[in-house]
Amino acid sequence: MEINKNAKMEMRKSILAVRRGLTREEVAAGSKRFAEHLCDWPVYKAAKNIMLYLAMPDEPHLEQVITHALAAGKTVCVPHMRETRGLMDAAIIADLNDLVVGQFNLLTPNPSTLKLLEPGELDLIVVPGVAYDKAGRRLGMGAGYYDRFLLKANKAELIGAAWAAQILATVPTDEHDRPVNYLLTEDGIFTCREGTM
Repeated sequence: MEINKNAKMEMRKSILAVRRGLTREEVAAGSKRFAEHLCDWPVYKAAKNIMLYLAMPDEPHLEQVITHALAAGKTVCVPHMRETRGLMDAAIIADLNDLVVGQFNLLTPNPSTLKLLEPGELDLIVVPGVAYDKAGRRLGMGAGYYDRFLLKANKAELIGAAWAAQILATVPTDEHDRPVNYLLTEDGIFTCREGTM
């Protein structure tokens, strides 16, 4: 267990360094490709209730997808972090103006107008990660928000979102980690199957 914890910490450190080395222009151009791939994907098109993350500066940004999904009449949720560390909910937003600047200078749902959707109602969740492997195993930031949340989102299709440089041969995982079935990168959408893409 301890070896796994150290392996995760080391991997997190090296991959985050790669991600943080991206320029603002690279992030913007890559994020545009992410949006194009996702909005064209049949699973996304068919989904009624979707959950998208709100990006850190060096992550693929999904604002274009949020705008597209709302225009298509989908119910769009974003993560709402509870006071209790490691716990989050799916907060429904009607447009990007429903977001405010919160902790760590990141966008977050407005706590004064919070409307939540049960995790079991979600059809599709785009899951951010520090790293993924080709079997869909995920390395997160380490606080366990998504690990706990995804256990309750039992009917949702899961697609991991990461830059191509964050897709590794293998990542260390624990028993409770739920793998994703698809990976979204700037290069396209790939199906995770027994370690192949």
